[in-house]
Amino acid sequence: MDLSFSTYIDLTTPKSTESESDSWKCAIGTDCQNVYSLNFNQADTLTIAVSSVTGYSVVRLAVFSGTALNGTNLINGATTDKECNGQNIGETATVSIPSAGPYSLTVGRDWGHSMEDSGSYLLSLSSTLISMSGFIKTSSNTATQSTGYSCP
Repeated sequence: MDLSFSTYIDLTTPKSTESESDSWKCAIGTDCQNVYSLNFNQADTLTIAVSSVTGYSVVRLAVFSGTALNGTNLINGATTDKECNGQNIGETATVSIPSAGPYSLTVGRDWGHSMEDSGSYLLSLSSTLISMSGFIKTSSNTATQSTGYSCP
């Protein structure tokens, strides 16, 4: 058996698609979120789809320029998460990426509208151009830092 190569995740080659199966386990009474970082090497358009939602979960979405998680959500132009659907229903959003640089994506779970303390989902990303790189999960089940939710 040839072991002269190693398997690794390539975080530097730009791509146009990414996907991740993930889950939440929120503290009692807490709107929680999983946080992902990604980079773009140019202005682009990103489509986010969260599907296969379980646990009677209500999904919240946000995209921020840089690493701060409490500024303007690029999806809706507000300091709120996007939350438009009910329990176990996916959520989608399309967002303009204004320039090259790092971005943060949060996939949240609304405690007050969800039934249980945990659930799972499939996150799928696609960009118009082949400009996305460095997609990685940076935080799990952290308290949401937005000022609430709105649709859109």
